[in-house]
Amino acid sequence: TSQYNFNAEVLNPAYAGAHNYVQTSVMYRNQWSVEGAPTTQVLCADGLLKKLPVGVGLIITTDRIGVTIERTISADMSYHFRTRLGKMSFGLRGGYVGYSAEIDELVYWDEGDPVYETGNIKEGFLTLGFGAFFSATDGRWFGGISIPNYYAKDDVLRSSPDVRFYKRHVYAYGGGIVKTGWGIELKPSMLIRATGGAPISTDINLHALLMEEGPGGTQVWLGLGYRTRSVTVASIEIALPHNLRFGYAYDFMGSGLQDA
Repeated sequence: TSQYNFNAEVLNPAYAGAHNYVQTSVMYRNQWSVEGAPTTQVLCADGLLKKLPVGVGLIITTDRIGVTIERTISADMSYHFRTRLGKMSFGLRGGYVGYSAEIDELVYWDEGDPVYETGNIKEGFLTLGFGAFFSATDGRWFGGISIPNYYAKDDVLRSSPDVRFYKRHVYAYGGGIVKTGWGIELKPSMLIRATGGAPISTDINLHALLMEEGPGGTQVWLGLGYRTRSVTVASIEIALPHNLRFGYAYDFMGSGLQDA
């Protein structure tokens, strides 16, 4: 999903408590208008404990694709400390995954296939992940690395003991805010994803601050990004007073589904 630009906690447990206020986000993704296309709902909240350099967070997600549904609930805890260059944090994530597949809803021709003979699948398992996050003293530069699902007790869904069902994802990202001579602030950023058994993918993003109404006022950011395999991402984010934000992102596929 392209919505990590709106809240990095979905990728990195070390981001929990990165602000001095409680942050709550609701995200929804439903882009492809075909039957069985993936949809995602995310609810997350995080904050920094009073008088302690500890951040806590909660993430609830629902992913649907075809006849499969994956629901997760995860708790984050992070430890924050200051260095000469800026603020650093390390985080842990513990979660539970509920996985189900309505095999009976599929139309198939091979009656002897053991995959279909088992009937509907409904299983649950635990996960554990970690990450690190850094932000510069002036708050204008940041970076992080995380493996939010380093361990998954997914033995019940594995086709063999040596093949993971719940793939391990590694995320490395960074960016900052640059002032220009034209009175426009630019926010370049990059994200690198590595997933077991899949090619490494890279996102390159550039957001521009088009409007700002004084300190703490309304801001409008317009963004454009490019992802490996010819995916272009357009986004808009509006920051409102009282720490309210609204964001929208859309992916344009260079080939394949978008052209269908």
